[in-house]
Order: sequence, then structure tokens, then C-alpha cells
Amino acid sequence: MRLPDADDPDRGDARPLAQKLGWMAAIWLMSVGFIGVVAYAIRWWIHG
Repeated sequence: MRLPDADDPDRGDARPLAQKLGWMAAIWLMSVGFIGVVAYAIRWWIHG
């Protein structure tokens, strides 16, 4: 018994590369934005 692979091209719901890259870019932008907010809060807290 073999488990279905998410990147198997024989699957009917295989997502296109552009959609995968879009999600990856969105997650990256959210993480960078969150780090920026935390850095700004720490800077504001230290400098008063």
C-alpha cells in the first residue's frame, strides 16, 4: 500500500507551480512583516 504523494502529477488535484510559489511568497512576506513589527516594538521599548 502506497500513500499518495502531494506532488504526484497523476493526481487530479495537483496544484500548479505558480500557486505553490504564491503561497510560499505570502507566508514569507507575513513572517518578514511579523519580524519587522517585533523589531519595531523592541526598538520603541528600548528607546522609550
